[in-house]
Amino acid sequence: MNKKLKLIVCAVALLCAVSTHAQFNALSCAKRPFTTRVVQIDQLEGSTVFYFEYQNIDQRYMNVYEDIVVRDAHNRTHRLLNSYNMPLSDEDHSHQLVLKPEQEHRFALEFDRVPLDGALDIVESEGNTRALNFYELEVDTTLTAPLINYDEWVRDYPVKEQGFYIADGETVQYISYKGLVLTAHMQETNEYGHYYTIDLDVQNYSDKDVLFDPARVKASTFHPKKKKIIDLNVLSAEEYDKRVKRTQNWNMALLIAAEVVVTAAVVAAEASSESDHHRHHDRRPPRHYGWTPRHYSYHPYYPTDYYRSRYNSRDMGGLATAAAVVGSAAITAGVAEEQAQKREQLQADYVKPNSIKTGQEYLGYFHIKHEKTDNLLVSIPMMGETFDFSFQWQNKK
Repeated sequence: MNKKLKLIVCAVALLCAVSTHAQFNALSCAKRPFTTRVVQIDQLEGSTVFYFEYQNIDQRYMNVYEDIVVRDAHNRTHRLLNSYNMPLSDEDHSHQLVLKPEQEHRFALEFDRVPLDGALDIVESEGNTRALNFYELEVDTTLTAPLINYDEWVRDYPVKEQGFYIADGETVQYISYKGLVLTAHMQETNEYGHYYTIDLDVQNYSDKDVLFDPARVKASTFHPKKKKIIDLNVLSAEEYDKRVKRTQNWNMALLIAAEVVVTAAVVAAEASSESDHHRHHDRRPPRHYGWTPRHYSYHPYYPTDYYRSRYNSRDMGGLATAAAVVGSAAITAGVAEEQAQKREQLQADYVKPNSIKTGQEYLGYFHIKHEKTDNLLVSIPMMGETFDFSFQWQNKK
């Protein structure tokens, strides 16, 4: 190969290298969002990366939809491959960047390779003024730019991501920030009281231990009738345990009183019907309806009209009396043991102060005093940041 041919081959190779791997930041755009601009375009072998800088003014959340495209000068569309430092959403799932007032942010979007031989359009939602729409984006490919070190470029712009997903028909929210992921689910419960119950899951993927202190958790609501924000009581584990103990003691008192009534009725029946106790054999013993898993509603048996009509005591003898007394004591002891076990389990699952080590997960629940409303804000401070979970619902009329 002669010298002249070698020079031609080298020139072609250099030209291909520049067109395959090159960076450009001499950009102009006829129409773009006021808060967002493209600062650089990297042309790679199989894709094109657009780097964006964003300045927040009045937004609380921001995201990008997966169906965003780049339209080239030949009216061909190029689909999104990856999003960097910006949550993606679709029609079924919402993932959002949580913003503070005047917050600055950096992110990048990678598309199928886009030819840079004319004006480009970046279209997220045509006609939507709040969408990420850029029209007539011009690139001066005669001026190249240095390669962006992506890790350094986004280091001071971490993503605080918030979203939701559906689990067994229930909506579950999550917030992710600097390696910490909090997941929360809210439901209205009647378990030793009327509450809004928050099931909480904390996962620590950061490089340091973090403290969860339930005493710092706050809850509030915008009261629909009072037209103002009111604070709601977040029960501590100790406070809730006192309520459980008090309710269980009262239930046991009712149960014991009911069993005394039943025993007394049996004894009285025996005394009044010795002469003809062989005449009737159509009977059933008194029944005790146990507790249900969530409501712990005790229904002891009382000597009502139903009792007198169905369980005629004239056939009860001394053996039945003894059996009734022993049976009542056994039922009472069994219920007491069940209540003690349930109280222990409730306390074991209730949130308490915990240091969550790197790579560990902490789960629990807590109660918020019920107030007739249709919204709830739960704020959980951790790692120098506040994680706000907002719940809204429609009450039955």
